[in-house]
Amino acid sequence: MKNPLLLKCALLALIAALLLIPLAMIERTIDERTMHRAEAIHAIAASTAGEQSIVGPVLTVRVEEEYDDEKSYESNGEPKKKWVRSKRTHILSVVPRVLHLDGALAVEKRAYGLHATAVYELQGNITGSFDAPSVAALPPLGPNAQLSWGMPTLAVGIADPRGITGAPKMELAGKVLDLRRAAHIHGMESGFHGVSDTVLDGKPVSLPFRIDLRLAGTGSLGFVPLGEVSTAELRGNWPHPSFGGDFLPRSRETGKDGFTARWSTTGLASGAEGAKINGEAQGFQVRLIDPVDVYRQALRAVKYGVLFVVLSFTAFFMFEHLKTLPIHPIQYFLVGLAQAVFFLLLTSLSEHISFALAYLAAAAASILLIGIYLASILHGWHRGLGFSAGLSILYAALFGILRSEQNALLLGSLLLFVALAGLMLGTRRIDWYGLGKPAQHVATDVAP
Repeated sequence: MKNPLLLKCALLALIAALLLIPLAMIERTIDERTMHRAEAIHAIAASTAGEQSIVGPVLTVRVEEEYDDEKSYESNGEPKKKWVRSKRTHILSVVPRVLHLDGALAVEKRAYGLHATAVYELQGNITGSFDAPSVAALPPLGPNAQLSWGMPTLAVGIADPRGITGAPKMELAGKVLDLRRAAHIHGMESGFHGVSDTVLDGKPVSLPFRIDLRLAGTGSLGFVPLGEVSTAELRGNWPHPSFGGDFLPRSRETGKDGFTARWSTTGLASGAEGAKINGEAQGFQVRLIDPVDVYRQALRAVKYGVLFVVLSFTAFFMFEHLKTLPIHPIQYFLVGLAQAVFFLLLTSLSEHISFALAYLAAAAASILLIGIYLASILHGWHRGLGFSAGLSILYAALFGILRSEQNALLLGSLLLFVALAGLMLGTRRIDWYGLGKPAQHVATDVAP
């Protein structure tokens, strides 16, 4: 290649491409640390209880039907019919007419090595009432049917029953039930249930209930609203709740001391009861999140690593050719490598201190190192300080982008536009063809 300017540009492009390798390695390191954190959270959940979801309660009644059934048979080759008494069993599942959950979450952070997550204990009660199933809820009965109503069973589904602390208390129609394991709710078998001795005869009566329980969990708590009218109120001492599921709270208050959230919905809004019992709904849900996910922010920062390298190389290149002070490609590479190490420092420091302090420390170390190095190779402290000031502005802009996640695209676009505008306006009078030409030597005649 005859043009040394194009040769230098091609070499710098190759160096920038090579710097993608350490940036990719750092990004993979962040992914691995994220996996280690997930494993730590899983270990904490394994020693206590995982994410919890409460389903129910559901009232189940077993009904035995004895009826006349016409049977066909053959006698002497002739078809005949006769009536025999037959039996069949019906299982009726009833959801509450009115359902309310009231609970308080006591939240604390539990650590496993470097990582910690929020664990909680719910102290709550579920109240409401059922309309006892009637004959109208049964399929068409057979001739001369006689019904035998079994004892009603009240069941509550719990996603991770290891989190049940203490003995829950369950009352139906004013009577305390003896509790047994398993919920026997289709789609949520784990939990507990109780069998009542209340006698049902198919008449429409109201059955009030109350369930008191203490439930431990990790990360999130959900409540599937099975009632025709369902309400819930949860309080907690965690300042950073995130509300999700199928329904957002009707009202919420959050502060440094905790949160209070209230939900309400009806059976018409929440869909068919059968779908909800099958576990398709998430219901009311609160997640106890950490608003500063250091790995997510570090990963977002690495995405801007190429921009850092390109802007730095552009500034060096322009300084080199405008001031005719040559900078060796290895020196370009070392400065780019120092910028890549910044992201590794940021990730490692943020595991031990707050992200803002980690960013400040990593940026200060990177700027100081590059400033001292450039002061030497550019033959002047004022030049090194000038580049350090430019890098400080760049790091400050990146920190603003990371902190403003909602406006990250806008701020990143503005940063690129400003950098490009500065480059175009600063080089608009440069004769690029002149820069690319080798120096001309004029021959002169020397008199003997």
